[in-house]
Amino acid sequence: MAVSAKEIREGVHDGFPIFLGYFTTALAFGLLTRTSGFTFVEGVLTSLVTFAGSGQFLMINLYNAGSLLLSIVVSVFFINSRYIFMASSLSQRLADPSSVPGRLMCGFGTVDEVFTVASFKGRKLSYSYMAGLIAVSYIGWTSGTAVGYAAGTFLPDVVQKAAVITVYAMFASLLGSETGRNAKAVLVASVSALLNSILILVAGLSTGLSFLISMATATVFGALIYSDREAGIE
Repeated sequence: MAVSAKEIREGVHDGFPIFLGYFTTALAFGLLTRTSGFTFVEGVLTSLVTFAGSGQFLMINLYNAGSLLLSIVVSVFFINSRYIFMASSLSQRLADPSSVPGRLMCGFGTVDEVFTVASFKGRKLSYSYMAGLIAVSYIGWTSGTAVGYAAGTFLPDVVQKAAVITVYAMFASLLGSETGRNAKAVLVASVSALLNSILILVAGLSTGLSFLISMATATVFGALIYSDREAGIE
């Protein structure tokens, strides 16, 4: 697996906008880990080993709600399962698909924005290019987490506690974006929200378990009402 400095620089250049977006979002995540009782090392380590924005926000909020560890693990797996398909799709465009270390790197680093940028390249993707693209994105997320946590040492208490709403803002923006393309997203989200409310308020289930059931049910429901073309698999 040859290393090309030019390809690495191109990857870093293409990934710099991702760095900026990830850094600012991770500031909120870093604050959230602090208000959740994590140490600095624990908060930063969460981003170092996970590297999954929305999944990490979900994990912390389920943790704060007192959910069981198994519920948190399964919920985060479900919400991050899309990365499996993204990485599988991207592997078909790699210049040397037989390289195990390279494929492992791409498997770990292929998140939404990395996948989008790489997909728009009109050629085979070298591992040097992917290394630059993934590295700058990864640094943005992990450094943002560290700075966000450190900022909690001097920011007012009310600002730190406001970080708990960031996960709701993130998912609201994702839903709004999807609604603009397909109104069925509102129906799927409504089924999930309604079922989650019933399971918590009426059945008395825990937040983690009700979320898991609601998410799985909404996924099946969405698979039934979406056509292959609408789902982007045709």
